[in-house]
Amino acid sequence: MAQPSNEKPRASEGGTIVVDSPWRDFVLSYGAEPHPGESAEAPDSGLKSALNQAFAQHMLNMLRPPTLDVDLVNHCNLNCACCCHFSPIAEPGFLSPDDLGRDLALLARIDGVEEFFDAICLMGGEPLLHPSLVDIVRLTRKHLPRIAIRLVTNGILLKNAPAELWEAMHDADAMILITPYPVDVDYAELVVFARERGVRAVLGGGLAMSDEGKAYFLKTPLDETGSQDPSEAFVSCPLAGSTMQLLEHRIYPCNRGALFDRVNKRFGTAFAHEKDDFLELADIRSAQEIDDFRRTKKPMCRYCAHGLTERIVWGRSTCSADEWLAGLRRCV
Repeated sequence: MAQPSNEKPRASEGGTIVVDSPWRDFVLSYGAEPHPGESAEAPDSGLKSALNQAFAQHMLNMLRPPTLDVDLVNHCNLNCACCCHFSPIAEPGFLSPDDLGRDLALLARIDGVEEFFDAICLMGGEPLLHPSLVDIVRLTRKHLPRIAIRLVTNGILLKNAPAELWEAMHDADAMILITPYPVDVDYAELVVFARERGVRAVLGGGLAMSDEGKAYFLKTPLDETGSQDPSEAFVSCPLAGSTMQLLEHRIYPCNRGALFDRVNKRFGTAFAHEKDDFLELADIRSAQEIDDFRRTKKPMCRYCAHGLTERIVWGRSTCSADEWLAGLRRCV
C-alpha cells in the first residue's frame, strides 16, 4: 500500500499534518481542469486526465524496486471505507508465525530476492493488533538478514507497544512507516516517540490530505462481470507490479487481487484467480522471474474498473457492498 514520502510532514493553516506522497497531486487533481490538449467540453476529459496521470505513475513505479506486503492481521482498528485490503469486511484473523516462517524460508532461497525488493512490509489490517508481532519481526530478520523491513501502521497503538517490540525493531534495524489519517493523533509526535526508542520512523503516503485538512481515498470498484480491459486496467493501476503481496505460499502482483476471497466471503461474489495471476513460492528460482512476472497484465485485472475510479472523502466503512463493488449489492 503506502510508500514512504521523501518530504517532511508540514502543517496546514489549521494545524493539520499534511503528508506529501507520490499520489497526492493525482488524488487532489482528479476531476480538476483538463490537461493541455483535452477539451473541457468532452464528457470524459476528467477521466482522461486521471488515466494519463495514472499511467505515468505506473510507468514510474516500474522503474523502482517493488515492495512485498504481508498482511499479518486481517482486521483493523480504523475500518476505513473502501480500504484496498478489504479489512472492514474481512473475517478477523491473524497470520500464524509458523505459516509465515514457512513462506519466508521459501522466499529466502530465491536467488537475489533480498536485493530485488525495496522492502518487506509487515502490515494489515493493523499489524500492532497481532499478539505475536515481536516474534514475527525477529522471524523476518532471521530468514531475510539483509532486506529492509517496514512495519506499516496507522500509529494509533504505537504508544501502547511493549518494550519487547521496540527492542525487536531496533535489533532488526526495522523501520516504522506511519500512515496518517484524519483522527485525533499527533503523527509528528509519534515519529519522535519512535526515534527516541532507537527505531527509525517516517510518515508515509497512501492517504492524501488537502490543504483544508480533508483526507481522500481513491475508490476503484470491482466489476463482478470481469468485463474490464485487462491491459487498460493494468497500466492504470497504482499497485500492480509495484506493491506485491505475499499470501499463502504465493506472490501476487497487488494486494487487491490477492485478497479477493475477503470480498467473496462477505458478499457472495465469485472473483476467481487463474494460474497466471500469481507465482508459487516453491517454483521461483530467481528474482528475475518475479521481475518478469510483475511487468505484465494478469487475468484478474479484468475485475478492476479503473474507469469508475472516484475520489471520496475519507470516512468509516458502513460495510456496504458499493464501497467495493460496481453496482448496488448490499452486505449479506
